[in-house]
Amino acid sequence: MSVQQKIDLAIRASGSISIQDFVEISNFSKKDGFYNSEEIQKIGRKGHFITSPEISSLFGKCITNQFLSIFSGVKKVHLIEFGPGNGYLTLDILHYLKSKNIEVLKISILEKSNYFTKQIKEKIPNAEVFNDLNNIKINPDITTFIYSNEFFDAFGAKQYIHQNEEFNEIKITKINNEYKLVYEENLISTHLKDKFSNYNFEEKDILEHSILIDNFFVQLKEKLNSNFFFSTTDYGYLKLPKKSTLRLISNHKKVNLFEKFENIDYSFGVNFEYMKDYFMTFNPKVIFQKELIENFLNENTHSDNKGMVNKTIDMLSNTNFENMGNHFLNISFYSEWKNLFAINF
Repeated sequence: MSVQQKIDLAIRASGSISIQDFVEISNFSKKDGFYNSEEIQKIGRKGHFITSPEISSLFGKCITNQFLSIFSGVKKVHLIEFGPGNGYLTLDILHYLKSKNIEVLKISILEKSNYFTKQIKEKIPNAEVFNDLNNIKINPDITTFIYSNEFFDAFGAKQYIHQNEEFNEIKITKINNEYKLVYEENLISTHLKDKFSNYNFEEKDILEHSILIDNFFVQLKEKLNSNFFFSTTDYGYLKLPKKSTLRLISNHKKVNLFEKFENIDYSFGVNFEYMKDYFMTFNPKVIFQKELIENFLNENTHSDNKGMVNKTIDMLSNTNFENMGNHFLNISFYSEWKNLFAINF
């Protein structure tokens, strides 16, 4: 059954489908979802989109330097990556840590895509691969380095439109063989108004919120009970844009909603303000990717080919390639034993 057929089935069953469910079916349904289909390549120049680790190993070195700026004396580490894609980021980090004589005792991968799970098992055979964060075991005696790149933007989110001082959910239906957006009353309008009370919403402003990310944050926070450093980089924002951030990409080109249904990557801008507030206990720091590259790529990291290095840094930190430097944000936070003691007691 194709992605479109599954969507049509869901609409027939309940009359409409949420944006969140639409995206989850499109991205992750078994066999036919974008991240599970047996298409030859998804990420990279020959795929549908490209990410920083695919551009250069310098990105992996950069976030490793970010980690080492806090845990400078670490000798052994447990690596955990969320949503590794083709696996290049973990490979780059692994090689860089080994070059610094830091022993990687364990590699844990969180990946629910069958397609990418196969990639990881081939490239990093000693890695443990899980599809549920709860199943990843963390040894409190080992420093844990948790990281991801363009992971949270793949989570489905619900969209709400502000109408007559209420939030109505934007949903998808099909009438006379044509897909349409409809606005439906929902039971959590008051909850949303309270949750985002620091914002003034005008008529027809759009609010996006993902219960799926909420649930993931709960699981992640429960895991953060040992020496750890967390860093994630993603397409996102620090203030609600009050408009849809849903993006559809196919073959490196933007696609309109309902234009086609197969071989499309759906993603949302990530709310870094919300993430920062949720993990405020750990004093998170949010910076642009441009600052990340500038702050944590030192001369010792660079190869002899300065021209190529400078070109790569420019791609990752400036505006000439998808405006990565300003559209992508990084959030990091950590807890050493002494800080964790202070937090808990």
